[in-house]
Amino acid sequence: MNQHWATIKEAGALKGMRIMVFIYTVFGRGVFNLILVPVMAYFFVRRTIARKASMAYLRKVEAAYPGTFGKQPIAWLSFRHFLSFGHSLLDKYIALSQTPTDIAMDQEEENMLFDLVNSKKGCLVIGSHFGNLEYSRGIAVRHPELVINVLMYDQHAENFSALMKGVKTKSRMNLMQVTDIDMALALDLRERVQRGEWVVIAGDRVPVGDGNRVCRARFFGEDANFPIGPYVLAHLLACPIYLLHCYLVDDDYRIGVELFEEKFQIGRGDRQKSYETAAGKFAQLLEKQVVRFPLQWFNFFDFWQNSDERQTQGGKQ
Repeated sequence: MNQHWATIKEAGALKGMRIMVFIYTVFGRGVFNLILVPVMAYFFVRRTIARKASMAYLRKVEAAYPGTFGKQPIAWLSFRHFLSFGHSLLDKYIALSQTPTDIAMDQEEENMLFDLVNSKKGCLVIGSHFGNLEYSRGIAVRHPELVINVLMYDQHAENFSALMKGVKTKSRMNLMQVTDIDMALALDLRERVQRGEWVVIAGDRVPVGDGNRVCRARFFGEDANFPIGPYVLAHLLACPIYLLHCYLVDDDYRIGVELFEEKFQIGRGDRQKSYETAAGKFAQLLEKQVVRFPLQWFNFFDFWQNSDERQTQGGKQ
């Protein structure tokens, strides 16, 4: 039976995460990197659902873009995928507990970002689980007058959330833990946008309670479920919509920003069709980014929810 991502047990006990952070803090990144290899090897072996989901995803990338991985064995690629995720967890901690550095942007996109910040207008930003969106906190650090509200569906990351409790930051970035977007939350967010604040939401994960509020969109050659929540919210907020990506290139993070829609419009008589069109557009733009660095897309569950894969991935972790 296929599982919702939030029902899959989080990899890594809180005590273990704290030990890894301690190792990084005391001994530095080099020692952390060495110890991370056997740690992620353990999870690679033990987390059956995550490992099979990783391999299935990587096979889809290779099928859609032949030659992406050369002749590397799928098991080795999947382990590298796990290892990349381990590094990203530390980077998330660093991004939220320290001032992000070594962040690059293309000049055109940087100009767009500065124009947006200087306009003092609120907007909706759609992100994803590609790369490390937390590193975009550098925007809030560089522009301390800007308030960024990040909606987090963190049922799958309770340990990481606990790890971050007590961490104090100087930027005005609010991490808002939610399980669903109801009318009360939508109205609150609308007031925030009207004050010139940003609202950030992930466009590639269906939150708990929203199982029926999805649509199918083409992603790496097959249809997958994408949430319509970001576009329902976009309609209610009535503000510009941007896409934001933050991914690792060599040893530095790079932020990419692009205008998605000036204002999301609902077509007459077919609201669902409007959502499907928007989700399809998002899926295409996300795929364009992910294929460049496929080991940085972190969704370790049956994202496509195909019947044949449900049968092979039904085992417990």
